[in-house]
This record gives sequence, structure tokens and C-alpha cells, in this order.
Amino acid sequence: MTTLLRQLKPAFCIKSIATHDNGVEITWKDGHQSFYHHLWLLDSCRCPKFFQRDTLSLNSGHDLLKMPLNPTPQEVTIDREGNLDIVWGGQETGHHSVFDPSWLRVHCYDDPALKQKSKPQLWDASVSISYFDYHEVMNDDDVLLSYLNQLVELGVAVIENAPNDEQSFRALIERVGPLRQRYHPTNVFTMDRKNAVAQAIQHSYQLGRLRNHTDVTAYDIPTGIQFLQCTLYDNPDNDRQAYSTVVDGFKLAEVIKTENPYFFELLTTEYIPAGRRRLSVEEKLSENDSGPRKYEWEAYRRNHLINLDENGEVYQIRYNHNTRIPLEVSYDKIQDLLTAYRRFSQLLQDPDYNAEFLLTPGQVLVVNNWRVLHGRTGIWSPSLKRSLLGAYLEEETFRCRRRILLGEKTGMSNLWLMGCSDRALEILADRYV
Repeated sequence: MTTLLRQLKPAFCIKSIATHDNGVEITWKDGHQSFYHHLWLLDSCRCPKFFQRDTLSLNSGHDLLKMPLNPTPQEVTIDREGNLDIVWGGQETGHHSVFDPSWLRVHCYDDPALKQKSKPQLWDASVSISYFDYHEVMNDDDVLLSYLNQLVELGVAVIENAPNDEQSFRALIERVGPLRQRYHPTNVFTMDRKNAVAQAIQHSYQLGRLRNHTDVTAYDIPTGIQFLQCTLYDNPDNDRQAYSTVVDGFKLAEVIKTENPYFFELLTTEYIPAGRRRLSVEEKLSENDSGPRKYEWEAYRRNHLINLDENGEVYQIRYNHNTRIPLEVSYDKIQDLLTAYRRFSQLLQDPDYNAEFLLTPGQVLVVNNWRVLHGRTGIWSPSLKRSLLGAYLEEETFRCRRRILLGEKTGMSNLWLMGCSDRALEILADRYV
């Protein structure tokens, strides 16, 4: 442990401590000072009496009803390994708490670094999308984390050199976690221009341009991450047909907010409902099925086009013109809301914000469906052949895998990693010199 401590950045090493009537003040080797209330320290104790290390949860011995509201330390020291060591007195006489200094530092809420949530990198048509090799993502956790970090920063990435089969496509997604269950019977779908039945009921298969959109806006919780792998692209005309397009919805929200704050307010507070009704779709589940099976569903959801978190920051975009249904808004706001919606739609088609590229066989487009809107340029030639595999991943599944990888990079035990915020894990993952 001593060797590891020498490698830690000064911000994670305790220089000195001072005790006060109601808490402990720590001065760190980088000069920052933190104050921790006695009650907070006792309540956060990770000793076996308070914390069950197998389940990583509070133990039955942690009883807030019996805990003194003014606990008194008997002795506060820094142990040989640099931890904060507290022996309690008073009603908790004999109770012993030891705190990892790195964990304490990322729980110092006077540290500006913790309050500064990682800002996504907003982008326009000039964006440089990162490409990752399929086999490196599958076999190297560092590359996997870099790829997931890219989805946090930009919301889009491309995996290349992927084997051209469904099993490998599934494996790429399952490298992060289980596929999201769809309302359809199958969780991997094929978008093929040859599918005449699908063309009749689904815009994605049809001739013409596919407008930029987010998927499944009519669901209570839209899919988090979308995967689209090109398995076939044959264009005899050799022109710019069926090129993929992506737009940063967070960037468009910023543009709207800057140029017309009232439009931004409308799109974040007024509802734009979405609906989907499918009652006669048939799908073959496996090669062993003698024929397709019928499925049906009816979905409805009232959404804000731009969704804000508790800090007023944009965290989700829900936009799909094809699934929009009649507005449910007061008479005096109809014109203003539709004008604001139209402005967002105009920006979506603006070449200044559209990144356009050809997705070729063996490449997988991965987008954060809560942020990035995707589409394609027009298809006008019936002779063009194009086929994609598609599937979804839950937002929570993506976030969990990234948190686990960040935790592994910290070198800390699960005892201290459990319950850290995403920002805290990002800081801890970079705690070594």
C-alpha cells in the first residue's frame, strides 16, 4: 500500500488534519482544504457493524434511530497507509472508522471539480467521429472504455472491421450488456431494402430521405444506445445515395436557447405527444419456425422535445416527426409551439449541423439515442441494395458498464467504489501520477 500511496497525485494524499467541535478538517497535499461533519463521517462508516461487505449495502447494525446526532471522536489520526482513522467516544465508545483518503477527497463537496459535471462536447457538421476496431473493443478493456467515453463526450462512434454476421453483432453489444427487449419478438432486427412488407409500414425502408430522428419516442423510456451495422451496400449508380446522417441534438438545443429563449422554454415545458399503433405485424423468430408469428402493440407518450435535468442542463432529446400525434396544448400556445418545433426541424436539416458519411459493410454506427438524431440521405434508385442489422441497449446498462470500467481503473476496492457518482469515478480513475 505504501508504494501505491507514493504514486497518488497530491490531491488524494492527506497532509494534515485538525479536529473541531463538530467535524474534521483535512488539508491535502495539493493545498485544498475539506471539512467533514462528525455525523456525516459516522453515518458513512464502512466498518462491518455498519456496512455489509458482501452485499455492499448498509448492515442492520446501522440504525439511524439509535445513532447520536452529535457524535464525539475520542481520537482522530492518519494511519500508516494514509487513511483517516477515527476512534469514537461517547455513545459510540469503541466504534472504529477508517476512511480511504481518495474516497474522502471525491466526497468533498467544497471541491469545484466535483460540482463541474463533465460537459459533453457539442458539435456540428465538422465533427470528427472516432472509429474503433471491432476486435480491439472486444478484447481490450481500455479500448472499450475509450469507446464508451466517446459516446459520453460526442454521443456517436463507429466500430469498423466487424464480422458480417448477427452473432458477432450481438457479441459487440453484449460486450457492454444485454440487448434491450423490444416490443417486437426479436431483439435484433434487419432493415433490408428487399423487404416489401416492411417498406409498406416503416419509413426506414422506403425510398426518399429518412429525416433525422430519435427512436421509440412513444415509449415511456426510449432506448439509450442504438447500434446499426451495415451488412450490404451495393449501389450500381455509384452516387451519394443512402449516406448516414447524424446531428447533435444538444447542440441544436443550445442554438435554440441562444437565438430564441422563448422557443427553448416552450420545447422544454410543453408536451409534444407521440404514438405508435401496430396490430398486424408478423415476424419469424428463428429458422426453426414454420412461419412468422403475429405481434401487436399500442404506444402513447407525452414528451418534451428537450428534457432538462435538476440542474437545468439538457439530458435528453425526443424527436421523431413521423410518430408525432395531435398536440395537447392550450389554444393560445399552439402557434408558438409549432413555430418552435418547426425551427428545431429546420436546424435538423441544416447542412451546417449534419455530419454525413457512408456506412459500409463491416461498420457499426453507434449513437446515444437520448442525444444524437440519426437518418440517411435519399434513396431514389430501386436497384440500390442496402441491409442493416439493428439493436438497442438500455441507457442504464451502458452507464453501468462504464462505471465498472472506471472503477477498475481506480485500483480501489468495491468497498469504496460503491455509491460514487459518475463524476467521482472519473476523477478517481485519474488519481495516479
